[in-house]
Amino acid sequence: MKLLYLADIRFPMERANGIQTAATAHALASRDARVELVVRRSDARSDEACLAFFDLAPHPNLRLRRVPTPIGRFSYLFASLGLLARRHWDVVYTRDLLLADLAIRLGRVPCVVYEAHNVAAVFAEEKAGLYAESSPPSPAKLLRIDARERRVCRRAHGLVTITKGLRDALAERHGRLPPTAIVPDGCRVPDQIPDFCRHVPPRVGYIGQLYPWKGVDVLIEAMQSVPRAEAVVVGGLRGEPDLDRVKEMAARLAISDRVLFTGFLPPHELSEQRERADVFVIPLLDSTTARRFTSPLKLFEAMAAGRPIVASDLPSIREVLVHEENALLVPPGDARALASAIDRLLVDDSLSVRLAERAGKDVRAYSWDRRAENILTFLERARSRELARLAPTTAD
Repeated sequence: MKLLYLADIRFPMERANGIQTAATAHALASRDARVELVVRRSDARSDEACLAFFDLAPHPNLRLRRVPTPIGRFSYLFASLGLLARRHWDVVYTRDLLLADLAIRLGRVPCVVYEAHNVAAVFAEEKAGLYAESSPPSPAKLLRIDARERRVCRRAHGLVTITKGLRDALAERHGRLPPTAIVPDGCRVPDQIPDFCRHVPPRVGYIGQLYPWKGVDVLIEAMQSVPRAEAVVVGGLRGEPDLDRVKEMAARLAISDRVLFTGFLPPHELSEQRERADVFVIPLLDSTTARRFTSPLKLFEAMAAGRPIVASDLPSIREVLVHEENALLVPPGDARALASAIDRLLVDDSLSVRLAERAGKDVRAYSWDRRAENILTFLERARSRELARLAPTTAD
């Protein structure tokens, strides 16, 4: 299968979007798809160095096309339209709504599949609060986004959603969907899940972005009530206000001596941080995005690390985690409940081992390889359906 994977992102990119895109494209190539991944050229690094940023090796089936973007998104769109016009591809795959819409409208590719990560208008409206941005989009812009998503949901040859809740939300908003697969995000699953072990003092780990909706502020508040432990918070991008915000909060609560902020670390440096944690925390706040749309990479990475997890009790999280079976779930935004669950794991070795071992078994269903297998199976079926539809019928 010749697969054009369109991702209008800086490459390499520090956020989960970049990690997920690179890992998925590499895993698809490893399963014998011939993948052309089209991204933005963000600097002068070689293709090999860009893949190495994600701890990935070059693969003969994966070609990086890094587009110079002197005029930003317009440069990328122009280059993508040129590629789409070639009629060279079996499938176009993208999580970019505009690119999916353009590929469908151009009509040069036999199969276009859109990977949805949110309901576009809902996310656009919520984004100002989720990321502490200043102003929400205008009603006219929301209508344009909603209309574009409706076109894609009605005309795409296939739809991939990362949660069941997202699939249901798209159906509620746009009606009948094209053939749809639910394929969560994933992680690199080691051959052997690390054994659980204790550290002195015990460490509570958080790895991810520090945007308000991620709930790191709740973790810092909870640490006041867990004096036996220290926390390590990995994340925060240069030029964004979030790292300063949570550092100031720790100082205000007089627990800076027990909360280490590392800032951003590249993916290949995170394994040591995971090994040094006794508990991982995923403290998402309640929002429509968190409740129905999110499939956090850090969730699967925590499961693969062999450590017990405390996570917010949200429907999207319950698609993966089961309270008292492979994690402890607590009400989102409840610092007291979060502290109680952390403290429980720090004193109960048998519970920690049981939860961690079960999570380690469950995470094998969420490897990047398994994700690529599920996507490719779906793409092959979508393409076969469309080719059969387009094939001329013969009279008896």
